Amino acid sequence: MDQRAEHILDCIINQYVTTAEPVGSRALSKLLEMKLSAATIRNVMSDLTDMELICQPYTSAGRIPTDKGYRYFVNKILAIEETKEDTKPIKSLQESTQGQSKQLPQRFEDILLAATRELAQITNCTSVVMSPQPAVSRLKKIELIPLSLTQVLVVLIMQSGMVRNKIVHFRETPSETFLTRLSHILCVYFEGRTISEIRTSLIEKLSQNSETNQESLPLAIRLGKKAFDIEDQGDLYIFGRSNICGFPEFSSQQTLEIIFRAFDDKQALVSFFSDVMDIEGVQIRIGNENKTHDLDQCSVLATSYGNKENLLGSIGVVGPTRLNYSEVISAIDYSSQKLSLAVSQFLD
Repeated sequence: MDQRAEHILDCIINQYVTTAEPVGSRALSKLLEMKLSAATIRNVMSDLTDMELICQPYTSAGRIPTDKGYRYFVNKILAIEETKEDTKPIKSLQESTQGQSKQLPQRFEDILLAATRELAQITNCTSVVMSPQPAVSRLKKIELIPLSLTQVLVVLIMQSGMVRNKIVHFRETPSETFLTRLSHILCVYFEGRTISEIRTSLIEKLSQNSETNQESLPLAIRLGKKAFDIEDQGDLYIFGRSNICGFPEFSSQQTLEIIFRAFDDKQALVSFFSDVMDIEGVQIRIGNENKTHDLDQCSVLATSYGNKENLLGSIGVVGPTRLNYSEVISAIDYSSQKLSLAVSQFLD
């Protein structure tokens, strides 16, 4: 694509993002910095249409960007962002949040909720945060508590601050003395190990332990396997669902129902926000790039958060394809850094 066509495409996208109205050649002639005739502009717009970068929503209307057009535009932004220095470096974030460390919430979940709420307010989109995935979370402590003659409560406390509770069932609950001793053994062997690592080495470690006699070993292994058999996916925290209603492209009830169905089902978002953890930088799916039809009118943007030792989870937004991508990318990147610092302070 030549520079003139690229400039016209940028102008169409920027104007459409601002007004949510199709952009015609007459409007472009007034907006463009370079002086071009209306006929020249129309010819370039025709070429961009043939390239499927813009389209005409209805007869006699101007042009609007397609998903492919947005992708071309966003790739340029991402290329520029890679060459720029961070406008809000971690050092300045540390200074700005230094006085807030004493005011950190007591629960890790409250930190995630605060980050989700703030990102929704900054971007005016629906924000999403995925909590640390249990499989890659590191164990801090485990408690085994008898509830009844047939039930044991398992409490897994992660180094990230997350807590997982589950009830396991037995024909006959082991004695409280046995549960206390097994809790101690599991903590000694597996503190600081990920849940995934624990599952892999559980049988071997318990078999080697001198405190576990041969009679109680099968019960210890069975209880251990049940205790660490937890879902690998983190929890999703969604805030600002009503923000979606403020965009004109989502004015119909049918469209809103489809999008809210994706929020309620969560599977498509869980898949994307899990994938993001393995890739550096803000990741973006635009329109039909999403793996579910329910989100094919939306853009989903996310990045990971965490520290040098662990990538804990991911944070991002869901909005229309008609976004100010540069601003939203910066907001997500800033929120990720801020959340990472808050998590580090919480863990310290």
